[in-house]
Amino acid sequence: MKHEVVITAYGIVSPLGNTPEEFEKRMFAGESGVKSIKGNLVGENFPVPYGAVIGRSDLPESEFFKTADKEKILKSWLMTAVATEQCLKNIPVDTKVDAIVYGTADGVSFELVTEVLQGGLGEDYDHRRFCCESSLDVLNSVLKSKGMSDVSVENVISVNSACASGNQTIGMAYQGISTGRWERCLVGGVDARCEPSNFLNFFLLGALTTDDVEPHKASRPFAKDRSGFVRGEGAAVLMMETRESAVKRGAKILGVVKGYGCTSDAYRLTDGRDDGSAVMQAIEEALSTAGIKKEDIDYINAHGTSTPLNDRLETLAIKKVFGAGAYKIPVSSLKSQIGHSTIASSAIEAVACLIMLQRQKVSPTINYHVPDPECDLDYVPNESRDVKLTHVLSNSFGFGGQNACIVFSKE
Repeated sequence: MKHEVVITAYGIVSPLGNTPEEFEKRMFAGESGVKSIKGNLVGENFPVPYGAVIGRSDLPESEFFKTADKEKILKSWLMTAVATEQCLKNIPVDTKVDAIVYGTADGVSFELVTEVLQGGLGEDYDHRRFCCESSLDVLNSVLKSKGMSDVSVENVISVNSACASGNQTIGMAYQGISTGRWERCLVGGVDARCEPSNFLNFFLLGALTTDDVEPHKASRPFAKDRSGFVRGEGAAVLMMETRESAVKRGAKILGVVKGYGCTSDAYRLTDGRDDGSAVMQAIEEALSTAGIKKEDIDYINAHGTSTPLNDRLETLAIKKVFGAGAYKIPVSSLKSQIGHSTIASSAIEAVACLIMLQRQKVSPTINYHVPDPECDLDYVPNESRDVKLTHVLSNSFGFGGQNACIVFSKE
């Protein structure tokens, strides 16, 4: 028996706001969460001028870390705890969670190594700070602290497939729940790496924009004058479960996970194949598993990084899959507003898609003022738009040719 998979709760930490309500308001208003980092996070001569950074002081208080010194806690832990607590806020304590599938980039960074070298490894040093799965431990600990289940180790799964991670966590849970392996699963991702060494890594890859513009104008997906993405941060946690379990406990269903497609083209570290074939296959697989026709898609949440190559290839793949119908589908990129939080990006965008389905409204691609002849679809320029939505497609394409696409449907 195949079970229908639904989403019943979510929590979010983002450059547009650290509650679902604030995020929704600023997203539809077309605001930007990109800030200047010079003279603050980095020096005046640093080559990268801006980022979609989330300050520790901006984060809501966490019940789990309420007695701790915030400065001694990894920011990814704080963000994960806040997003998880939001997600679990209205869920009864006797609700059993069977699995956690979470995207994380925790682990050793230059800043963490520097801290250790300067301070030494005292007896009370928390060695989990070096563990790439540490945010999953936090998520599971928050569950336990609320009197909910302690998920067994074999069902706590860490994902790091770069920019495709969020959608892959949703896709893996979709497969596990629909086949009856799990009844409920927490999914999502966190990325809190807006730090100098990480900025430099992407700068040296030629992926970041460094144009001399105001920060809120830096991310320009699909526009002819785009020149790279803006590094961002964020976290999102979502509750996925069978429709039967949601109905049984009287939970409000926020959306249906209808289909999932995942491919790898193993081409180059940062580039996709020129023909877009693996991207097309991921989109087509998502539509096929959803059991819907191409013309049923009402909106596409684009990966839309604002790099010259990605936006051109994504546009090409959409046109090849949807044919002439591609020009009738609104396509927008949330990264124009919140930058690119890599590991967390498509988990945050999943929350955005659910909000759009509930509100029957799509968010804009801001900073779209100079059309590109090679990117000639309807990118919902600069202002949000009321659209009748039943099925939406969310794309995520990671470094190394990792492609993951999800179809979300209205309840």
